[in-house]
Amino acid sequence: MDHVSVREDRNCDSISALKHMCKRLIFPTSKTLIDYLRQQSEFMLNMATRPVFHPWNKSQTIHGSDVISRPLATGEFVLAMLNEHAQGHNCPYLGAKVSIEHLDETCTTVDELKSSVQQAFAATRWCHPTVAAQVHNGKELVYPVEDANQVSQWLERTVHLVQSSEGWIGQHDKLSRDVVLPTATGDYALLYLIVHPDQVAIDNIVSFDLLLHVHHTLVDGAGLRTLLNLILQSLVKPTSESYHWGEETQRLAPSALDAAIISDEVVEQLNNMPKEIPLPPLGGNATSRHGTGVVMHTFEKDNFLQSLKYIARKHGVKLTGIVQAALLQTVYSKAQPCEEDALTVISGYDLRARNLQKPWSDRNQFVGAAVGLEMMKLPVTQLAADGSGKESLWSAAKHIQQNWASLAERKDVAAGAEMRRQATGFILQMAMAEVNKEPSKLGLSLNYVSDPPGSNQLDGTYQQNGRRTFKLEEYQLVTDESTPKLSCRSHSWKDQLTLEISFSYKHYTKEFVAGVLEAWAQQLVSRLQEEY
Repeated sequence: MDHVSVREDRNCDSISALKHMCKRLIFPTSKTLIDYLRQQSEFMLNMATRPVFHPWNKSQTIHGSDVISRPLATGEFVLAMLNEHAQGHNCPYLGAKVSIEHLDETCTTVDELKSSVQQAFAATRWCHPTVAAQVHNGKELVYPVEDANQVSQWLERTVHLVQSSEGWIGQHDKLSRDVVLPTATGDYALLYLIVHPDQVAIDNIVSFDLLLHVHHTLVDGAGLRTLLNLILQSLVKPTSESYHWGEETQRLAPSALDAAIISDEVVEQLNNMPKEIPLPPLGGNATSRHGTGVVMHTFEKDNFLQSLKYIARKHGVKLTGIVQAALLQTVYSKAQPCEEDALTVISGYDLRARNLQKPWSDRNQFVGAAVGLEMMKLPVTQLAADGSGKESLWSAAKHIQQNWASLAERKDVAAGAEMRRQATGFILQMAMAEVNKEPSKLGLSLNYVSDPPGSNQLDGTYQQNGRRTFKLEEYQLVTDESTPKLSCRSHSWKDQLTLEISFSYKHYTKEFVAGVLEAWAQQLVSRLQEEY
């Protein structure tokens, strides 16, 4: 394994440059700001007739900074408790590979790139201040209102330059063993710039990796993609106008519940519910962390994704249906369950598109935790024992499709976590029991998320005034996993489908999970071959 080093620039010149930079960042365009404020006004008018459950308020000074805080929503509280008691379980990462195409004779030095990434992260805080928020006492989300000097110190703490030939995956493996958010300095979001030592040696960077590690209470998968897109946009934008830190607090996002479309009946029920969440003793996980592994498979063959979509439509299902059914078929074959068993899939889904009000439903507007959870059960009798029965797989895909169609028609889903508020203690106890399980064979319960196409949120190409172009070559969301469940995802980017599984090293070896991934991929290849 290559030596991994973290480079720290602590000289006075770099700190002075950061201070200057933090005073001169610019919100993308004045038109963007005007549109944003107009949409905010419309949002406030729409919300004026109902109570705000988790309002932002000025609060007492903490460590010399004024703060703005709001109570945690129930879903956010669950994530905060899991992170605290289960050593970072369920914390999300987003890794990305980026190439640089130089359009003139200049080159990109490592110092220039690090400075640009710091500037981009500051611009990200300006647009989405949630990245600098903190969780206090497991009950409040707190945003410190800081001046330019304090923001520059925040950048020094949160943006790290790492030299490694292992890219973001190697850095993730290390962090999943060694780092639990918040950091010792109280930060809940970190950004790593990872460059190959060979490129550092010649000081000409032509490719690099980025890794975002953010506390799940602050952000979900869609929010991470929004942050990544803004970071890459900001890498190529000049910062020529001044602004004052503190004004960014106007853009602190509400809780997903307060941005949600929910009925008057549910609003009344929520308003009458007890605010306190009773908690039984939760205990804690072992202090040592086994870490989370990641395996991925991308179908690079031309037209594979389009062909798979075509045969899915032919059988009356969407891409998610066939990909999820192939995953269940694979797990069934590996686990060899009894006939009376059922496969259980817990799927997270984004609330933005159908369940949040404007402007928060618009592309890349909402950064926060806006995820619903759906549990699907599939009797094993619907799947073939040898994994070769294509009719049973399409039957499973249709069953899954019906589940998702039913969910799309359901009302008030954004209030689901709040409506289960009084069961929160039991839910957390069950989660902790899973975390503390000893290693065993592969079970019939797993997590699966079908992410939307990356083009829904990511521009992909980011050009800087004819000088150079940054291209997002690939990316992957990863969830830290501490239980025996496999956490599986799929997404498409550049007309290619990628499958991913993250897993706990406490329960599985990388070789075993790589075998599961290969079998999952082969299920899809086989379905395609049968149709053509």
